[in-house]
Amino acid sequence: MESRSERTTNTLMLIIGIPLGIALMIWTAWITVTAFIGGQAPFFFMEFEGFNLIRGLFWLIIVDPIVLTVAYWIFMLVMLPLVGLAAGASALASRKHSNEE
Repeated sequence: MESRSERTTNTLMLIIGIPLGIALMIWTAWITVTAFIGGQAPFFFMEFEGFNLIRGLFWLIIVDPIVLTVAYWIFMLVMLPLVGLAAGASALASRKHSNEE
């Protein structure tokens, strides 16, 4: 049986974690497409000139793994404290509820 803190953290991951992860993946795909076809890279102050297959492949093979790693770190910096707070608050609430009974 799932405890109250597990339900709270699972709900928090569904509400915040999944949309944040999807947004990071869309952002990474947008940057990669921009590296291939040219244009202003989002949140990178770079202007790519026209279509360039070599630049796009370089971005896809070298830069994207670095960007995804940093995005993962940012994701964890946001999610771990939130999940910890939610689990702690839920555990305190369930302990208080069990003491009242």
